[in-house]
Amino acid sequence: MSYQPIRNRIYHILEPHRKGDHLSRAFDLFLIVLILLNTVAVMASTVESLHRQWHPQLYAFEIFSVVVFTLEYLARVWSATSAPQTVSYRQAPYRKSWQQRLRYMLTPMALVDLAAIVPFYLSMFIAFDLRILRLLRLTRLIKLGRYSRSVNLLYTVIRKELRVLAAAVSVLVIVMVLAATGMYYIEQRAQPEAFGSIPAALWWAINTLTTVGYGDVTPITPLGKIFSGAITILGVGIFALPAGILASRLSEQLRLRRDTFRKHVMEVIADGSLSPHELSRLNQLRETLGLDDDQANLLIDIAQEYNQQNQHASPYQYCPHCGKSLPSGQPTDLHQG
Repeated sequence: MSYQPIRNRIYHILEPHRKGDHLSRAFDLFLIVLILLNTVAVMASTVESLHRQWHPQLYAFEIFSVVVFTLEYLARVWSATSAPQTVSYRQAPYRKSWQQRLRYMLTPMALVDLAAIVPFYLSMFIAFDLRILRLLRLTRLIKLGRYSRSVNLLYTVIRKELRVLAAAVSVLVIVMVLAATGMYYIEQRAQPEAFGSIPAALWWAINTLTTVGYGDVTPITPLGKIFSGAITILGVGIFALPAGILASRLSEQLRLRRDTFRKHVMEVIADGSLSPHELSRLNQLRETLGLDDDQANLLIDIAQEYNQQNQHASPYQYCPHCGKSLPSGQPTDLHQG
């Protein structure tokens, strides 16, 4: 008996729903509500009076949630082999099913799914601090990112720009250490309690470079004030680097997605019309690229208008007979060379 059809169906149910798949949509909404309720339950458990009054119900809800998340995780691992060939853990050299499943288990979202349930099982055998368990349970909030195209786009940008972002963070850390070192030597004698060591001065450096400025630690010497002002101005520029990198890359990714959709639209309307099958394919592509209906409809309208204009113009820029250039819109049968 082949389980492939069942596995394929489970994969499509677990993935963010496609238009028309009501079961997948219902499952997505169920998980989103369950994750949000888990967050509320974690916050409620920190209120001592609520924890004493509702402890049995909160614990029962936690068991129910863990069972659901465990079944979801196992189903995702089992159905990973039904993912499209374009997904990284389905590409070469991951040919065998166990290799694809293992590779999927190492993806960021799979690790988040695992982190959402492992603490509960570990607490059965190991004594955990209740505060740590509550903190780990809040990792379930990250699971919501799976159902947001915007979050997925941001994750894609961060992954592609990881080296550049790491370089920007490295520069920030270097400047932070240099700022703390400089302020240590400038203010050490004047304020030994606040700048008695470089690690102690790091607190001031973090507040200054981030332009937060709590005001609990401030320089009092003239040289220290001048140095602090310079570091504050420098911090504005340095902290703008990661934001600028992300904003630029996000804009580029959105443009690439629109260009990809526009290219496919131009290909399918080359014959002058859009069939229901072609519209369905374009809609699937729109959902994959994360474009909204308004953007997609605008691109389709522009492509159709462009195609209609070109139908009345000459397909040639040069005469196919003699090679001479043709005026725009001049029919080729008027020039036979």
